[in-house]
Amino acid sequence: MFKLDKTRLIFGLLIGAAMTAVIACGGETITVVETVIVDREVKGDTVVETVVVTEKGDTVTLIATATSVPAEVEEPQELIKAPTTKTPAGTVVVAIGGDNLGAENGRGANQASDGYKNIGIAETMFRRSPDDNHLPWIGKSFTIAPDLSSATIKIQTGIPFQVVDGFDAGDLTAADVAFSMNDHNGATNPESIGGQAGDFAGLWGEWIAVDDETITFDFVAFDGTWQLDYANQSGQAFNVFSEQALLQKGEDWVADHVVATGPFQIEEWLRDESYTIVNRPGTHWLPELEPKSERVQIISVPEPATRLALLRTGDVDIASIEPKDAAKLDLTTFTQTDAGGSTQVGLFFSGNLWEDTYAGGPQKGETLPVKATFVHDLPWIGSPGKHGDDDLDQAKAIRRALALAIDRDLVNDSLVAGLGQPVHVMYFSASHPNWDAKWEYAYDPDEAIALIKAQDPDYQKGSASKDGILGEHAFEISVYAQGGSPMRDEVANAVAGFWADIGLKTFALHFSYQTFRPTVVGRTNTHPWVTGCDKGKESNPWHFPKGLVQTTLTRGGFGCGFESPVILDLYTQMAEAVDVATATAAATTYLDYVYDQNLQPGIVAVPDAFYFNNSKVKSFHMDVAGSSSFNSIWNIEIR
Repeated sequence: MFKLDKTRLIFGLLIGAAMTAVIACGGETITVVETVIVDREVKGDTVVETVVVTEKGDTVTLIATATSVPAEVEEPQELIKAPTTKTPAGTVVVAIGGDNLGAENGRGANQASDGYKNIGIAETMFRRSPDDNHLPWIGKSFTIAPDLSSATIKIQTGIPFQVVDGFDAGDLTAADVAFSMNDHNGATNPESIGGQAGDFAGLWGEWIAVDDETITFDFVAFDGTWQLDYANQSGQAFNVFSEQALLQKGEDWVADHVVATGPFQIEEWLRDESYTIVNRPGTHWLPELEPKSERVQIISVPEPATRLALLRTGDVDIASIEPKDAAKLDLTTFTQTDAGGSTQVGLFFSGNLWEDTYAGGPQKGETLPVKATFVHDLPWIGSPGKHGDDDLDQAKAIRRALALAIDRDLVNDSLVAGLGQPVHVMYFSASHPNWDAKWEYAYDPDEAIALIKAQDPDYQKGSASKDGILGEHAFEISVYAQGGSPMRDEVANAVAGFWADIGLKTFALHFSYQTFRPTVVGRTNTHPWVTGCDKGKESNPWHFPKGLVQTTLTRGGFGCGFESPVILDLYTQMAEAVDVATATAAATTYLDYVYDQNLQPGIVAVPDAFYFNNSKVKSFHMDVAGSSSFNSIWNIEIR
């Protein structure tokens, strides 16, 4: 019976028995981690050997190192108590994770941060109510045509734009809303690189300002939750910016200045380092959004341990803390706050492009270009007809084997301090009342090996050795960790470790998402990748439409890496459902399908929590959100 020794896995794989190659790609450094199992016992300690490979021209240098890892579990330390804060009086300092803080940017087409609406710098159409319905924001009300072909939105009037560097854009009108959407939407602005350019293109056409308070648009594909997601603070909505700022001040100016209507205004922005927002002059037009603090500074601190250290020393007042570090905090002196849901981390098997024609947009019905992902016969990619009639079934079996090889409970215990929960199929929570154990991937490396050995090894194997457990069935596989998250990095390393342990030659790829994104947009990626892929939040309702970014509806924008006509049909059913029961039934059928095809096995749900120092911060309540883990900054109240 083949079973992993858990101590060996934790120390030998999760900590990082690895081969690292540093190579050049588009002018930036890419780190590739190849998992190698070389641990050995030395006087009661586990030794992890790491081989570092550096390329310099045609020369490859191998450097072997050894790190002793204590075999015994460390004794728990005394809980960290909140210190007296060192931050400036009247200012709240927040440390956030990630590496994509970027620069101040006032245009959706230029990929302005979607987070502006969550922070309070900008605003969008609607907000989320406690019962998962919508609340008015800039949008006051809307009506849908009986045939679901179009919608009309009425907006609030008398909303003043922020005055930025002396420029006063006056009050917001429907023209500003229409401009903001059309500028971001990939269908109406092909040059847009906005984060939701593809999503919007798959949903609707041009937004038209009928008068100062009325907007109309036609649906490309109706989505019954559009006002709860793509036009809602909780979801993947756009920011409303001033059209006049672009027309009067020009492209270069709006590239560096944000003119919006939020309760906070940018005081200073240091690219990729920090930004400071202040309560804008006067009373905000929406009373419940009036800031409770006058000044908030957000600093980017990608390293989790550093965020904990800054909170511990009182150099920040609030910080995003990962679960394994949060367990060290004394919660009588610190307080946890979150946006209502853990972030799911899972695998998406790119390259399985099974649609033949464009489902929407100006090219609707036209034949798709040649699919580059089918050029080589990769084991996890099923290419209809190109590599044999049984290639789809063979790839499905390989994907199932890869899913079964992952010990989700161990990942949760080791990387999330047991505070998360296993995820079996992405977009669905195993704690939901609708969940059934039939959708679970039980950890079974024996079955994984048997499944792979049952296949005809006619696929591309790369440089995998035939001397291991799988023999001639072994193959080479890489897994990319979506950049900007240490947790995704660690999960990708763990996945590579699990796969190496069933006899595969594995690589974990670590580089920025900006480098990876063109392969996502161009549908050329063939690497399985560790991501949340748009809808990976435990707080997303079961019945919400899923699968838009797994169809050709979003071609030209973001996608999960695979496309399926079955998903296209099921997404349409969910989106066009007239009631929750119908949408739930379609969502469950979607779950059946993606589980059967093993396209998006989940791994773990990670609590997305912030912790604040009680000596400085009196309260901080976030709104429930499906896409954001940091919002409602106007609710931060200091003592």
